[in-house]
Amino acid sequence: MRPTFLGFEASKTALFASQKALDITGNNLSNISSEGYTRQRVDQISVGYQDYATRGNMGVRVALAGQGTEILGIGQTRDKQLDNAFRLQNSEIGETSQRSAIYSDIENALQEFDIGSDGNGYGLRNAVSNLYNSLQNFSMDASSPTYAAVTADAFDKLASSINDMYSNLEDVAEKYKSSLSDDCSAVNVSLEKIAGLNKDIREAMVANQYTQEYGPNELLDQRNALIDKISSYAETSLKFNSDGTVDVSLGGHTAVSGENADALNYVENTDGTVDVYWKNSGENAGAGTGKIAAAVDVLNGRGTGVQSPTESTDKGVLYYMDKLNKFASTIADVCNSTIPETVDANGNPLTYKKLFGAAVADKDGTYDVYNDMLITADNISVSNELDNNANYLLFNGGGNSDNTYLLNLTAKLSKSSFDFGEFKGTFEDYITDYSTGLGKDISYNSEKNAAAVIVGKSLDASRDSVIGVSETEETTNMLSYNRAFQAASRMMTVMDDLLNVIINQMAV
Repeated sequence: MRPTFLGFEASKTALFASQKALDITGNNLSNISSEGYTRQRVDQISVGYQDYATRGNMGVRVALAGQGTEILGIGQTRDKQLDNAFRLQNSEIGETSQRSAIYSDIENALQEFDIGSDGNGYGLRNAVSNLYNSLQNFSMDASSPTYAAVTADAFDKLASSINDMYSNLEDVAEKYKSSLSDDCSAVNVSLEKIAGLNKDIREAMVANQYTQEYGPNELLDQRNALIDKISSYAETSLKFNSDGTVDVSLGGHTAVSGENADALNYVENTDGTVDVYWKNSGENAGAGTGKIAAAVDVLNGRGTGVQSPTESTDKGVLYYMDKLNKFASTIADVCNSTIPETVDANGNPLTYKKLFGAAVADKDGTYDVYNDMLITADNISVSNELDNNANYLLFNGGGNSDNTYLLNLTAKLSKSSFDFGEFKGTFEDYITDYSTGLGKDISYNSEKNAAAVIVGKSLDASRDSVIGVSETEETTNMLSYNRAFQAASRMMTVMDDLLNVIINQMAV
């Protein structure tokens, strides 16, 4: 025989479940614009009478059937596979965007693609062209002090152009070193917050008897938002623990284990390279994908000419610094070994006029130029002799119209092939070679980033269709739950009428 008030109990549970479902629907709608909010749902099951499945208990089980509904918990509509795919793609986007940004700034530093107000640009190609034109004009009147002065100015502008481009590359390096340091700090702050949220979630799980499926949703949203944020810095993966905490791995290293967080250390080495490693283990953190790995690789990139374990084979900042250094030393050697200073009785050169030297700062802040020091892009300068007197260019002190040495230097600058290490060719060909390589790197990374962004947006849209709040869907749910509430209320009325019959009319 069924319990007298069993129907009331079933209707009551339906009323309470409908009310809670309406509460959650209202909460979803109120957070439709809240960043990082995950749509919540009410999970219900039918309440069943549990007893030993024997034939003797069948009558009892039938009598106790229909006890109503039970709320298992308030869950979140998340897909862990979509979350993982989105975060992996986010690290790809972070890496390609960082590489594109650094390469674009290297391009701006070298100025080879700027056309300038006169259409000739500002880069080395233009500086060499100006020197070439000055020498050609000078060769038409090799005894002219005026042409000598113009040519001396062209030499000075070439040296200044090389200095400026090298300085620009140093600025690029400093900019992204500072950015990398800030990125490491930002990741460390996020890791600490994730560890703190792990602690809060674990305590909430115990205090409120949550399960792995149903936990403190608002805290989970905060943690997920932080994990999404750091996924652009390095490849991110998660391990879910039974106490509600998660272990977060960045680039294969466990950065958060329960309530404990590791930290990134940024170090700038004496050779100008950078290192990022994990504080607790000393493990390298600059490998893999993501913004951090991209910054480390390009800042330390020296191409095939790596000189230390901290350098990478990427064609990065160091690679283009080396290109400028090789250009500076080669053109200085050519210019310093062409114009005779002393000759023998047969007119064969014994020594040559030094047009370039290495500028070294003195203690008082002034500079002296030394002709016997290693010339680099950072220190190349016109020699003291040429700087003090443009007539230094005149053959045999002036009054001699022999332009052979000028034509010889002009030919060397425009047509002669030189060994630049990885490349052999003219000065213009050398500039074109590394400029073209840079252009290809920019194009490749830009296209790769654009493709990664498209995939990322697609994954984000798919994920948002799962975790995002749909006004249409929630409105439909609201109407459905409201009708369920009304039906349960009507059921209460019917049960009351039935009970009234049993109590007040059956005995009449």
